[in-house]
Amino acid sequence: MADRLQDRSFGLAFLALLLAAIALLRLVALFLSPSELGFDEAQYVLWAQHFDFGYFTKPPLVAWVIAAETKVCGTGAACVRSIVPLVNSGTAFVLALLAARLYGAGTGFWTGIFFVIMPGIAVSSFLITTDPLLLFFWSLALFAVFLQIDKPGLKPALLFGVAAGLGLNAKYAMIYLPVLVALAGAMMPEFRRRLFRRESLLALAIMLLLIAPNLIWNALNGFATFEHTANDNIGWSLSRLNASKGFEFFGAQFGIAGPVIFGAMLNALFLRARTEKPRTDVLLMILSWPILFAITIQGFLAQANVNWGATAYPAGVIVATALVVRHRWRFFFWTNLIVCGLVSLVILLGTAFFDPADAPGAGKQLRQLAGWQVTGESLAALAQKTGSTRIVVEGRALTAGVAYALRDSDLQVLGYLPKGESPTDQFQLDRPWDGDDARQGTLLFGFGADDLKRLGASPVATVDAPIYAARDGTMPVYGFNGAASVDVDGQPSGE
Repeated sequence: MADRLQDRSFGLAFLALLLAAIALLRLVALFLSPSELGFDEAQYVLWAQHFDFGYFTKPPLVAWVIAAETKVCGTGAACVRSIVPLVNSGTAFVLALLAARLYGAGTGFWTGIFFVIMPGIAVSSFLITTDPLLLFFWSLALFAVFLQIDKPGLKPALLFGVAAGLGLNAKYAMIYLPVLVALAGAMMPEFRRRLFRRESLLALAIMLLLIAPNLIWNALNGFATFEHTANDNIGWSLSRLNASKGFEFFGAQFGIAGPVIFGAMLNALFLRARTEKPRTDVLLMILSWPILFAITIQGFLAQANVNWGATAYPAGVIVATALVVRHRWRFFFWTNLIVCGLVSLVILLGTAFFDPADAPGAGKQLRQLAGWQVTGESLAALAQKTGSTRIVVEGRALTAGVAYALRDSDLQVLGYLPKGESPTDQFQLDRPWDGDDARQGTLLFGFGADDLKRLGASPVATVDAPIYAARDGTMPVYGFNGAASVDVDGQPSGE
């Protein structure tokens, strides 16, 4: 048995080199990639241009990080995303340190490898989202929990408070961890006295102190982020009950974590598979499985995006790896290493060389990463020919994509906010246009027929727009009386 690869420990120094190499390869793929920013990513870049303690749909940390890296690297897609491979490899190393502390050096090494090649992590390494930052700080806070169990004191409390506070500024899902820690303390008497201490109150105080500026921002802005989360993300109602979404979310976790890792988590939960440290196994399951159950129920009640369960995997991958490397059969270890390794490699090569604009009809998600620059150039050329100074766009996604594409132009890009309605995104909050504002020199893009009729707008031109929202690669642009009507080539339509 000793000659099995899974039983060997190559050391944390070698692991650090491997994780750095993986991050470097992913960075190279980003700078080779023809992919453009998707509209969510573009939205974060636009937020980063204006420092604040909160934004309409997310806490501020992602915008702060982008602001820092774009000052060094620029606002191109690769530069904006460049922090993510580094953060994911950093998270893998933190989890490896924790797994080595709990189960030994071998488990620690393979936990780092298995986490960084998880399909969900491989995909996330090429997009700028809030999840990588959340998972990094979650993992630091998780490490602090076990430090507190081993040796209660001030240092673990400080680490937990700072990590959890920064995690909350990345994504509100960070709040699950202190709740799960409290649940673990209630369910496991042997850990209760170590988790429920005065230092724990200090940790919570630090966490709240770090998120306080965002809470104040929300209070001053009608609790915009909370309302978005409650209405658009959670959104429970009888009309949204869905018998399949919960099953779809749960089934998708095999793809997010890899079939072996998620299978090992299921094995630990339902078949009670255990290592030589069964109480540690149980504690890790308490710090992971309730998240997946809660989001599955959320799927039945309304909707559940596949990444919403991401915070289950820092603890989940540790216990799953511990079980896999201890299994008497090599099959599961090698299957996970080969399958997830190959999937990660395919994702890396696809990122480097595949143009999302070539994605087939079923690949609408990929086509969100293409066409924005051409669309922006078409709109800028039309604005110049018609003497327009502003473009009003309907819908958060289109507004973000167009505003990012035109970030270096003199054109104003505004979000359409019908008169009398409340803002539902950051653009409607910061740069609204309600129909009664200035119409001279205004072009309308992405508007529905009812709004165009109500506003009294007329066609101006059809422009190249090879984005996900355009079926044939073109979209109409509208304006008001006095705007010259031109054809797609920029010539007056009567010529």
